Amino acid sequence: MEYLLSAQAAAGFEYLEQTGSTNKDLLARSEGLPEFYVLATDFQTAGKGRMDRSWEASPGSSVMASILLRPQFTQSSGIGWLSLLTALAITRAISDLGLAPKIKWPNDVVIAEKKVSGILAEAATDLSCVVIGFGINVNQSRQDLPVDTATSLFLDNAESVDRDQLLAAVIENIKQLYVDLSSASGDATGSGLRKAILEMSATVGSEVSVEFPDGKKAFGLASDIDETGRLVVVTQNETLSVSAGDVLHLRKA
Repeated sequence: MEYLLSAQAAAGFEYLEQTGSTNKDLLARSEGLPEFYVLATDFQTAGKGRMDRSWEASPGSSVMASILLRPQFTQSSGIGWLSLLTALAITRAISDLGLAPKIKWPNDVVIAEKKVSGILAEAATDLSCVVIGFGINVNQSRQDLPVDTATSLFLDNAESVDRDQLLAAVIENIKQLYVDLSSASGDATGSGLRKAILEMSATVGSEVSVEFPDGKKAFGLASDIDETGRLVVVTQNETLSVSAGDVLHLRKA
């Protein structure tokens, strides 16, 4: 399909009918490309999410794209906010469709606790750039989704969604949020990013189970997102600052 609006919103734009992974492709060709260069596709054969989980959607059913950033933050903690920044950008674009999305820490957007969007940020090996890939479920029916914890804009009764308009809105939102964060030297609190994310968080205020990359688990109340983007979880015995892990919402406190 044509992405005329998205191409206007981006600093450079490429569309591939099919590819392995937009993140991998954009990282491989990132040298010399400007910030806010976007690579979009209708179908990925090797898409992945956090912890290298495979991710695939049927052709034409989703918005799938990656955007190139070249952060020069004085505060290095700003890098840790880029996935949440993208989640906020997507949340705002979906909100404009009349829906009520929330952000699930660290990199998902949910509607009524069901995942409608996922995000994956990856840095180049020489740290010259960060590529942020994201997918938004748009047209899927219940049978099209692999798990019952997922949803789509169609299933949540959004009116007919133009994928080009949606992607363009996300790009514009990312640009504005990123410029604000850059102007604050990567300070998510000073830029207002942290406050905006907390206001849209489905995780903070929930009882959660956290599974860490080494397999250990913790249970407690997600009480905050700290200034570096870590999730603060209060257990019976301690207060944890979680930088990586799978989070399951158990119930609102």
